[in-house]
Order: sequence, then C-alpha cells, then structure tokens
Amino acid sequence: MTLWARAAWIAVLFVGVSSAYGATVEGSVDVAGRPASRVVVYLEATGAASPAVPAAHVVMDQRNLAFVPHVLPVTRGTVVEFTNSDDVQHNVFSPSGIAGKFNLGTYGPGATRTITLDKPGDVRVLCNIHMEMEAHILVLDFPYFTVAQDGRYRIADVPAGTYTLKIWKERWLSFARTVELPATGNLTVNIAAEE
Repeated sequence: MTLWARAAWIAVLFVGVSSAYGATVEGSVDVAGRPASRVVVYLEATGAASPAVPAAHVVMDQRNLAFVPHVLPVTRGTVVEFTNSDDVQHNVFSPSGIAGKFNLGTYGPGATRTITLDKPGDVRVLCNIHMEMEAHILVLDFPYFTVAQDGRYRIADVPAGTYTLKIWKERWLSFARTVELPATGNLTVNIAAEE
C-alpha cells in the first residue's frame, strides 16, 4: 500500500491573521495516531527558481555518543560544523553521494570539523568509531522549513504563492501536498498518516 493510500487525512483551513512579512503555515503532524518527532516540514515554491539565501553556519554536536540534533534541515550552501563535546575520539563521515561521500577524519575532545553542503537531499552522517551514532542533514533549496516539536510545526514569513508542502521523516516515504499561500495570514495544515 502506498503512502498516499495510507494517509488518513489532510485538512487545510485558512485563518485570517496578519503577518508582517508574509504568511505563516502551521499545524500538526501525526503518524500512526501519535504526534510525530524528528519530522522536517518544508515548503518548495512551485515553478520558482531557488532564492538566493545567504550562507549559514550551523552546528551539529557530538555529545553523549550521539549527534545533536539527530535531524538538521539546512539550506544549500550551509557550512555545518561538527563539534566533539565528548571526552572520547570521534569521526564524521557520510556515504551520501550528494555530499561527496566525505570523511572528516578522527578528532579528539573539543575539536571541530566543517563541511559545506551545496547539493539538495538527505545526507546520512555516521561515526566510524561508534557505529550506533547516526544523524541526517536535509539540504533544501528553499529557506521555509522547521522540525516538528511534539507533533506541531510553524513556518513563518513565507511569501504568497503556490508551494508544495513536504514532510521528511527518517525511513519513511516522502509526503507532498500543494498549498496556496496568501500574502498575509495563517494557513493551518494538519497531517495524519499511517506508518
């Protein structure tokens, strides 16, 4: 059965509340009747070129033998800094082709390594010393994204237009839905799906 067939429902409700710089998209994400976690909710403009987004610098920490955060959405061109906050050696590598199958080597406590991610897609991040460590960096073309917290999400200041609302979750088929955003106000999109 496809993800589309498993989707229990999606409701779209327009609520007229002003926003200073554009519309706000918000709502809930439930998977198998539970609020979803580690889910990236993002918007892609339909038929539009990717906007010029200033290069960002973000941190993915290695703490308590885990990558923190476990899921990190970024825009294309972002510099990701991997810090080692543990008192043991760590390594950072990725088998993902879109990230050039990088290996930043082994480094000790307090050290950092960086990489610039310039192609869109899912970058799987691993440590070859601690095989249980795994994270994902989702590289996106558009700067309209968030990670759902306790099944809730909110993306503010989105220009008016037609967008594809997408959901990314580890080991889950992708989900997409077309939405029309007004110049100002809120658009509530609640999503419920089966695993």
